[in-house]
Parts: sequence; C-alpha cells; structure tokens
Amino acid sequence: MKKTAAIISLYGNSNYGNKLQNYAVQEILRREGIDSVNIINVPCLNNKNRDISAVLKFYLKGIVQSIIKGDRIKDCVDPNDPKQRKENFLRFNEQIVNSKHFFSFNRLSEFKDYDYYFVGSDQIWNPQYGGLSDLDLLTFTQKKKIAISASFGIEKLPSSCETKVKQCLSTFDAISVREEAAKRIVEENTGRTDVEVLIDPTMMLCPEDWDRVIKKPKDLTNKRYVVCYFLGTLTDEYRTAISQLAEREECTIVDLSNAESPYYCCGPSEFVYLIKNAVYVCTDSFHASVFSILYNRPFVVFNRNGKHNTMGSRIQTLLSTFHLEDARFTGIIDESCICRDYKEVNQIVENERQKALRFIRKALR
Repeated sequence: MKKTAAIISLYGNSNYGNKLQNYAVQEILRREGIDSVNIINVPCLNNKNRDISAVLKFYLKGIVQSIIKGDRIKDCVDPNDPKQRKENFLRFNEQIVNSKHFFSFNRLSEFKDYDYYFVGSDQIWNPQYGGLSDLDLLTFTQKKKIAISASFGIEKLPSSCETKVKQCLSTFDAISVREEAAKRIVEENTGRTDVEVLIDPTMMLCPEDWDRVIKKPKDLTNKRYVVCYFLGTLTDEYRTAISQLAEREECTIVDLSNAESPYYCCGPSEFVYLIKNAVYVCTDSFHASVFSILYNRPFVVFNRNGKHNTMGSRIQTLLSTFHLEDARFTGIIDESCICRDYKEVNQIVENERQKALRFIRKALR
C-alpha cells in the first residue's frame, strides 16, 4: 500500500518562489513513491489561539472579493492582482495536486491519516508572516514529522517565540533547513545536533524537469533580454546599472516587478521560461537566483532595500555553497560575469541533490 504525506507550506498569494518550491516538494515525494496532499495554509486560521475577529474578517473579506472580482477563498490569489496574473497563477496551481484547505483546528480529523507530515520549504517558520503557528509546527499529530529545507527568513528568533520553537521542533523526527541562520536558530533553541542545511527543493529537480512546466509569455518578442526582478526597492543606482547592461548587450528589459510592465502578469511557468532564456538576470530574489544557477544563466544579486531587507542569510548561503560570491552587485556589472564557467557549479548542484536525497530517504525510513 502506498504511503501518504501531507505537505504544509506557504501557499497563498502570487509569489513565484512560494509556488515553485511547493510544486518541487510534491514532485520529490512522488518520485519516492509517496502520494501527497498540500494543506493550504492560512495564518489567521491555523492556530489554536487564533483571534476570532481575524477569522471573521478573513471570511467577510473573502465573500466581498468573491462578489466583486470572482476570487474564491480557496484560490489563494492576491485580490489586488490583475485578472491575467491571477489566471496564470491559478493555471500553475493545477500542477499542485490534491490540495485541501485548512480551515480550523476543529476539523483536524481530516488531516490525521497521513503517514508523514512535511513542513517546508520557503519561509514557513517566519514569524513576520504568521509562521510558527500550531499547523506550521505540527502540534496536532504524533505521526512522522519532517522539515524539508524550512526557513525562518530572519537572522534571529524573537524571544517571544523561543519557548514554543524549543517545545515543538524537539519533537520533529528530522529537520533540514535552507540557510545557516536557520540551522543556528534551531540548534540554539532545541540543542539538536542533527540539523542539516539543504538546497531549496526547486534545485532538487533538474532543468529538464522544469522544462515540462515552463511557458513562453505571449508578449515576449525579443530573443535578447535582461530579466529584472526585485522584491525590494529598485533604486536609481540599480536602474542605471541595469540600463547600461541592457544597452551594452543590445537587450530589452523584461521587468517582472513593475505593475505597469506587460510582464508583471506572468505566472510561475512564464517566470521560469524567462530566466531560462535570459541573456542576464538582475535580481534581489532568492528564487530568481536559484533558477539562474539551475539554467546556468549569468546573474547579479543586488542587496534588498526596503521591506524585508533582513533576509540576507539565505542568499549568502546560496552563493557561498556554489562559490558564486562574485555574483553580488558591487556598483558595476562586470562583463566577465556573462562568460561564467558553470562546470564547477553544476557539479556542486549534483552533489547537493544527492545530499538532499539521502536526507529525505533516511527520514522516510
């Protein structure tokens, strides 16, 4: 009889990395002969100590959005997004099969019959995003608990969270995290010595695997382009450097960050296609960097400005793991980066894949 697993991860809104890693975890388990279901994770609903007013507000807002824009609560799209962007994300959601919606701890009986519970990846334990809830920490089950490349997304855990993290993560059967800062947080708060730092699940799949789900954006006509994708503030200095690069390489700029750009409505499938075929990638995004590495694309990583600018550990771990520290922006974009030799990088990727696979298979035993 096939084993089954429930995946608890970030699921909502229009975030490329969020969706892509969720798909990757599902595919990794499928290859190990595990049937999985993704539990859609809504922060205001997934805590035993939830604020009833927040729950009511969530439902009322969902009803209004459904009437005005046709958005259903279970779709988990950003209500502020343009219609085409929503549709592209919903289309990719079809790749993430068997999703269930977690509404309340009063319905936990619906989720008790799985053999394994996987938490991760991405910033599932980020307290700024409502992480570290009872669902995220699997307080409701005594079945096998496994964290797969989980992330806190912060450098230091707030003191108010330390006791809960110690109590809950001590009960996990296996823990892997995505960056050194997360490993340090778990070790310091639990005393565990078995925490592993693994690559993001998206890197556990090969480029050929991702080629099966990519899609060319209908607005893309120029074969030579620079992808520009920023989650933080795109400063004048950054704009100037990117414009100079595009002019030098005779490229157009495909801007995925600007809501006024025709490419803003791209979904995860289009996002991966654009990075695969870019002449250059300019970003402050972790997952844009990840797919640049997977597809051996020249890329430069800018420091993130503005909102969520304390998430540097995951980028630092990524670049140091693959000996790509020179990919950081230092004021100019060096032409030599365009000719980077990826032979060593590809070997490290393969070694890290095998390391991750060993962790998963050991955890499943």
